[in-house]
Amino acid sequence: MPRIDTKITEELLKIIKTFYNIKKMKNFLKLIVLILTLVLFNKSVFSCDALKNVQLGEDFSKSSEILDFIDAHLPEEYEEGATVVYEASTADYCPDMGLDNTILKVFIYDSKIAGMRLETWDLQVQKNEIYNFVTNYYGSLGEKAKKKNWSGFKDLSSGGYKLFYTKMLDNNGIVNGVIETFDITTEELMNYTISEDIVDVGE
Repeated sequence: MPRIDTKITEELLKIIKTFYNIKKMKNFLKLIVLILTLVLFNKSVFSCDALKNVQLGEDFSKSSEILDFIDAHLPEEYEEGATVVYEASTADYCPDMGLDNTILKVFIYDSKIAGMRLETWDLQVQKNEIYNFVTNYYGSLGEKAKKKNWSGFKDLSSGGYKLFYTKMLDNNGIVNGVIETFDITTEELMNYTISEDIVDVGE
């Protein structure tokens, strides 16, 4: 029986062990890089699917499975040039996003989704819900805009999308409070979300 050189065997085991540890470390580093990429550079992965997956400018029927409250829209019932607005509780379509006191509005023009808007529901409940949501998933609005008495407008437009955050005091004489809104639209369709020919269907 041939004699085994223990020194060679020990060296071989060291090499195998070192190789295994390096490979294990590489896999661990790859995992860390993946996690950091998802958390730091792709926050939209965790954002609201109802906002993320609806394609502006497309026929409303393509998004009616995501936003079922627009499924009943009948274009022939409205005059040409009219923008029809539907709304629903945001929490039903963006759960666990801290938007319980907001409504989601969808603007439909010429059978196309022209824009979407998050809007404060109960003006007496002031929690900066939309401010926090926009800051977490779309970009910084600055600390000043978080203050209770601040009112104004912030433009976070990016790429082909027009993104507008607004906070204003309600001066209708009925309710005292602050209204937050966040509009998502495009340059081409923006005017149809502020048109005089808007028909508010509601829920």
